[in-house]
Amino acid sequence: MKNMFFPLSVHGVFHGSFLRFSSRCLLGICMLFCAGIINASHVVYMKDYGVLPSTTIDATPGVSRALAECIGKPNSVLVFEKGEYHFWGDKACEKYCFTSNNDEGLKRIIFSIENAEGLTIDGNGSSFVFHGFVNPFVIYSSTDVTLKNFSVDFSRTFHSEGIILASDKEGEMDLEIPSQFPFEIRNNILVFTDKEEPQSSVMTTVSKDRLYSYGSLLEFDTHKRETAFMARDYYINSIPLVAKRLSDNKVRIYLDGIKGTVGNTLVFGAGHRNYSDIIVSDSRDIEVNHVTIHHAGGMGVVAQRTHNVSVLNCKFVPSPGRVVSCTADATHFVNCTGKVELGNSTFMNQMDDATNIHGIYVQIVEQLSPTEVYVRLKHPQQFGFDFLKKGTRVELVQGKSLITKGEAVVLEAERLNKEMTRVKLETPLPAGIGVGDAMGDVRQLSEVHIHHNYIGKNRARGMLLNSRGKTVVEHNTFHSPGAAILFEGDAQYWFEQGGVRECIVRNNLFDNCLYGVWGKAVIDVGAGITDNKEESRYNRNVQVYDNTFRVFDDALLLQAYCVDGIYWKNNKLERTADYPALRTNLSPFKVEYCDDVRIDHEETQMGFNK
Repeated sequence: MKNMFFPLSVHGVFHGSFLRFSSRCLLGICMLFCAGIINASHVVYMKDYGVLPSTTIDATPGVSRALAECIGKPNSVLVFEKGEYHFWGDKACEKYCFTSNNDEGLKRIIFSIENAEGLTIDGNGSSFVFHGFVNPFVIYSSTDVTLKNFSVDFSRTFHSEGIILASDKEGEMDLEIPSQFPFEIRNNILVFTDKEEPQSSVMTTVSKDRLYSYGSLLEFDTHKRETAFMARDYYINSIPLVAKRLSDNKVRIYLDGIKGTVGNTLVFGAGHRNYSDIIVSDSRDIEVNHVTIHHAGGMGVVAQRTHNVSVLNCKFVPSPGRVVSCTADATHFVNCTGKVELGNSTFMNQMDDATNIHGIYVQIVEQLSPTEVYVRLKHPQQFGFDFLKKGTRVELVQGKSLITKGEAVVLEAERLNKEMTRVKLETPLPAGIGVGDAMGDVRQLSEVHIHHNYIGKNRARGMLLNSRGKTVVEHNTFHSPGAAILFEGDAQYWFEQGGVRECIVRNNLFDNCLYGVWGKAVIDVGAGITDNKEESRYNRNVQVYDNTFRVFDDALLLQAYCVDGIYWKNNKLERTADYPALRTNLSPFKVEYCDDVRIDHEETQMGFNK
């Protein structure tokens, strides 16, 4: 049973007049030919639905009617004239969404795409500006959908920023907050707001005085437009931040231990992952091409249980005057199959990783019989993630060692609620598996190709690679404050299924990575393994060759833990003085509990401590 979405309202259906469509038929054919759209059988022009460029009129109702015209008509193309378009949530459809690694909830959706077949949305270079608490795109149960040629931004971002004016007193910091991040001091507490008036004459819950919560603080280097050197997060969660207004746009905040550099930017991280830009679920053959993501209240692109997803020629970059793009990962892929491709794109200034590609584990919480168990989704941002059904082949994994003890096929799966499922297997649980252990899908997970991208200036790592399909990472530039590439997986906290089987990392430039605190090695191959380290070999066959590592100190280039198969050859080391030197490791490699490790002898030191 797939219940990521519970539709709560239905779009009204609008048919443009036949005569109006006919009068544009010849022009449409010419436009499609010039644009290279050859296979379109149904063309819908947004201006025929009252959606005109470069106005501040709410385009949402017209989009809803135009999409209704496209659904059920294969190979439809939705065409915008080039310009700027604005979207509010007052008249958007509403659905309850469970999206992995994001916060569940009732969402207002502008482009709600469900049961589409062969749909292209072509912005022709337009700027899409979204207002308030809305999700721009949700694609569900659809095939062959392409989004292209537009940018996404929000009139008011879900994070806030301030320039540090003073930080010379213990526990105090003075900030100048630009007007694009409106704020108030309410009962001595700093509150970020949005005073924008709704488009509708009827005030709704999405257009009342909106508050923009924040859960952490992080310093960015204003000049370099990246996280400040070795800056750490101040996690405040739900603790109110005491503040005093100094003038119209200047405040003093009070927080134990806070300090920063005058002139740098303090970022107030969004308190939730509620408003990701492009959500894809239970679909196939999805392409995002020539799309610029300036901001997202969560992730830029997140896909789950989807076959074949590509993000090509895209940019995840902040608008001028801001230092943050997405408030979480730029992209994220969960239990996807087929192929995941990220190519010729820029991933900058997001508040988490450029991508995370993984599966999901559920935990066995009760055993009813040798073949029947209750399993639970453990992490709150995985609630509602549905992958167990009759016929699913699962692996049975020890929770603390991540050793797979056997496989089984699901005979029955009864989902009780967003957390709990009763599962009956065709065969008994294998020896060594019981309460506290984990279950994950073992279907052929996606092949991954990541190529010709720039990744950097963000918070945290570059990429988390945890798919068991063949993974190739080539011709990229990494400038990540943490690990450029992290291999993970655990069944104790995040419950993210990993364990690569073949990963090739070649012909990349790793440029001064580890200038932040989110990693111990440029390439970190590990997992959440606490038991049976001598036996567990979670990641396998990791090959790193023909890369260039530019380093400013003796940080680790490679850390490997519980890995079977490491091949390291023809990697070049270059020294820089771009950041202060902090670390003095005697070797660039740290290898623990690994088998079949092949590192060229002449590369063992690679110029360390010289």
